[in-house]
Amino acid sequence: MIKDGDSEICGLDVRDPFGDKIGKVREVWADEHTGEPVWACVDTGFLGRHHSFLPLDAATVVPGHLAVSVTKHAVDDAPQVHPMGNMMEPVEQDVLNAYYRTEEPA
Repeated sequence: MIKDGDSEICGLDVRDPFGDKIGKVREVWADEHTGEPVWACVDTGFLGRHHSFLPLDAATVVPGHLAVSVTKHAVDDAPQVHPMGNMMEPVEQDVLNAYYRTEEPA
């Protein structure tokens, strides 16, 4: 699990459960109330020109990369959200939560 305030994952390669490279972590997005990391914005696609968000709820840092629980295919097909500044609108979070089937903590 990624620790609170862990910005050391920025720049790490991201690999799915099968070891396929998804991309590199560009930014970490934290929950505005708890400060816990919730989403990673990952540079994907040819030369990292696309950006996709993926959940960090089951992510772990292992030697050389960030291991996530979602597949490369799922990230490639994820809905595109475009947060303004450093804030993600609740509707954008809802879209991502619904797609990845994550639940907000109580």
